[in-house]
Amino acid sequence: MLSFVYLILTALLVNCGLALWRLKDSRGSYTTAALSLWLGAYTSLVNAPIFSSLMSFEVATLGYNLSVFVGLPMLALVLLDLMLNWGWQKATWGRIFLALAAMFEVMRRADAGNNYTHFIFIVCILTLAFTLFKLFKSNLGSDESVKKITGLLSVCLALMMASLWSFHTAFALLWNGLGLLALGGYLYLSA
Repeated sequence: MLSFVYLILTALLVNCGLALWRLKDSRGSYTTAALSLWLGAYTSLVNAPIFSSLMSFEVATLGYNLSVFVGLPMLALVLLDLMLNWGWQKATWGRIFLALAAMFEVMRRADAGNNYTHFIFIVCILTLAFTLFKLFKSNLGSDESVKKITGLLSVCLALMMASLWSFHTAFALLWNGLGLLALGGYLYLSA
């Protein structure tokens, strides 16, 4: 059953990433979001129990690390970029990707991986809470759209909090993938 859920989640993440990739964006925000969703799809695919016998442990761990330590923070930064109109260019997104990967490696070598995981999730949760606050504050006049978007981001916030306190790796990956899907859906629907 868990393999089936992972395969469906993979298909949804790939399709949502394709939808975001097709949006016209000169700054690279939506393509960065699509990349983050595809990292989540890769993680879901290689960690599906049906493929676990075919994949090595290192390949599955690479997917998890890319999704949690690079994909999720980049998606949170895409939300901030779009909400605050920072206008980061494609080169900036590449530098952010490299910085997140380097930071993960530094924390791994310092044996601070668990603390860094909690830090990443807490920062992403705070980013989502700030985004919800700014969105709700700026769109007080249009009730129906605010309710839909607030509901979607609240679900995403709840999924991230569930992944923060999930003690089983399979469920943490599932919550993370669902959180990425909710964020990607929000970005696509708000574009």
